[in-house]
Amino acid sequence: MKAAEVSGGLGSASAVLWDIDGTLLTSGSVAARAFLDAVEHVTGVPPQVEGIEFGGRIDPEIATLLLATTGHDAGHVPAVLKRLHDLVQQNVRALQAQTRALPGVRELIDRLVDAGIRQTVVTGNIRSVAAMKLAAAELVPPIDPEVGGYGDSGTTRAEVATASLVALFGPDWPAQARDCWIIGDTPRDLACAQALGLRCALVATGGTRVEDLDGLGADIVLKGLEIPTDAQRLWG
Repeated sequence: MKAAEVSGGLGSASAVLWDIDGTLLTSGSVAARAFLDAVEHVTGVPPQVEGIEFGGRIDPEIATLLLATTGHDAGHVPAVLKRLHDLVQQNVRALQAQTRALPGVRELIDRLVDAGIRQTVVTGNIRSVAAMKLAAAELVPPIDPEVGGYGDSGTTRAEVATASLVALFGPDWPAQARDCWIIGDTPRDLACAQALGLRCALVATGGTRVEDLDGLGADIVLKGLEIPTDAQRLWG
């Protein structure tokens, strides 16, 4: 895939902020089913998913969109997210059985560890659900969830990422921004990186085709992290 000109790749990063779903791991249908059930539990009405594009959105935003299909407003979001947590926790064994790290992820994580580069997550998942997914994939450590950004860390994905950057570097995080990378699988991951001046690698391992990621302005677009030539280009 063609990429923007990269002056220094992942090997010179000051931190790497991973998206979770479709980038680090796949976790089956447990959390998605729990989200729909949570909305129905709160409202008494089954939500509709037709026409909603979920990729890269944060959980409060998804909850708002689903609630709207039931005729309810965003005032019910906290109750939906609480119920979401409870349902995923109740089905954590199924989540564990369905969750796996995506090909090439562990190898790249280990390489970043060897290079002394900090790794955390910037995800639309609320913190508790993200923690269950990361644990199920056995990615903590070396990924440090304490300095991550989560769906309940802000009202937009950029705010979520900012929360992580502040946790990593303090109020002077903008001085580090150009050496930080977001790795994600959707155009919204790229928009978040661009809003904050971060580097971005997009990987076509989620629901967005590589043809739709290419040409959007990411530093690099990859078919998958398991492809040696792509991984080496990302490393820079």
